[in-house]
Amino acid sequence: MRKLHLLAHLVVVVCFVATATTDAYAQKATIIADPESIELGFIEPRSTVTKTFRLANTSHVPVTIATATATCTCTTIDAVGKVIPAQGSLEIPMTMKVAASTGVKTAAVTFTYSDRSAPTTLRMSGEISYPVRASAVDVIAGARAPYLNLFDDPSRPKDIPPPPTAGTIRVASTDRQPFRVLSVMNAPPNFAGFDPAKDPPGNSYEIVFDFSAVPCAQMPPYMVIETDHPLAPVVDLRIRHMCTKIAPQIPFAEYRANLGALTTGVAHPFDFELKKSTGWRVVQTTSKDPRLTVKLMDQRSDSDHAMVSMAIVVDPSVHGVVLAPVTMVATDPSGTVKSSDFWVYFTTHTQATAKPVAIPIVVPIVVPTVVPTAISQPR
Repeated sequence: MRKLHLLAHLVVVVCFVATATTDAYAQKATIIADPESIELGFIEPRSTVTKTFRLANTSHVPVTIATATATCTCTTIDAVGKVIPAQGSLEIPMTMKVAASTGVKTAAVTFTYSDRSAPTTLRMSGEISYPVRASAVDVIAGARAPYLNLFDDPSRPKDIPPPPTAGTIRVASTDRQPFRVLSVMNAPPNFAGFDPAKDPPGNSYEIVFDFSAVPCAQMPPYMVIETDHPLAPVVDLRIRHMCTKIAPQIPFAEYRANLGALTTGVAHPFDFELKKSTGWRVVQTTSKDPRLTVKLMDQRSDSDHAMVSMAIVVDPSVHGVVLAPVTMVATDPSGTVKSSDFWVYFTTHTQATAKPVAIPIVVPIVVPTVVPTAISQPR
């Protein structure tokens, strides 16, 4: 009788162990990302960044990656169908291609798994910035910012003064290398505390601006600064003003593109991104500056974003810095035709590398009909 009791007890223990082991293997895997996020710091415009993540499988069974969904078409990843071994890990290279527009950029990819484990999201983020950056003190925010705030809010309390329409901006190199500022809005820069005829090039400048006499219709949306830095021939500073509001009907991710230094008479490709653009399609482009020819080349879309490829040819008669709007025509998901301006800016040189001669910057007066008007940096 005692032997039967011991045998029964042994059977119960064996069954318990077998059940526990089976349950352990039947549990969904826990996939751990290492790291979950990578901070890239400053990212050079028009560059491609690749970083490697690791996905670790804590379970006792291998897990297959079922889907990998990116937040934008700028991200490339090859992961679907790959297996994360039991109690092992898998390296995942993630590539992000950034456009020319500056600002904070974040890319993310979310993975789902064959055993329906909890999804995992990997992120990369950084600030797209040229080696030369422009900034100004926003007196309303009380801090230095990558824009020039000239917007006088109608709801501003009477005891708070409006933002000044004259002052200084700072133009500095993030790599701390010396450089020269060649022009501001196609006019000679008005330096504060610096004499270019006597002083050696520096890595930071204070430049005087004065927009107090500029009519509303001629207020440019961006201040374009030309430098001799090899990686930053032109940079911009957004001008926030009641007359420079940008409210496009097309869902641009950015409202302008820095095309750098262009050779006249030669086709130059450039891209811009549409965000939350499912069902949108760009169908036509027209430059409002007759000296520029802009052609639509391609559009690549994912579930939520699109990358539109263009090519621009600048007439050989153009010299110096150009800021001009390009009208984009697109159809929305319902088929309705929408139209919005997208700004491009650049400096030029000829194939014979002739010395540039300043020409007016093109700024729209009335939308959609635009009359080119000269804008120079007020002194």
